[in-house]
Amino acid sequence: MNKNIEDIQRRLKNLKDEVTPVESSVEKDKAGKNDLGRAYELIATPIVAGGIGVGLDHLFSTSPLFFITLAILGVFAGFWGIYKSSQNIATPLDSKRLQDAQKQAKTSANFEQNSPD
Repeated sequence: MNKNIEDIQRRLKNLKDEVTPVESSVEKDKAGKNDLGRAYELIATPIVAGGIGVGLDHLFSTSPLFFITLAILGVFAGFWGIYKSSQNIATPLDSKRLQDAQKQAKTSANFEQNSPD
């Protein structure tokens, strides 16, 4: 019976070794596509927002008011998207998860500092 368990453990280890490189290459491809998408987003967001601003300026006969305002907001939105990507905050649920992890880290650090030796 012990030999069967060892055989199963060995086979499982071999399977894990075979599968792991495939998963890591897939993850690298997804990360590269995500990074390229963020770069396009950083460039396209101010351009699109500025274009909408030009249209609103033409519609309301205001000189560069909407163009400048929306272009600046587009730049901020592009950088905000990169910040969220770097922090792995894609949804409000991810933001909540990040805050919970930070609270747990602070709590555990305080616990270790205050523990008696």
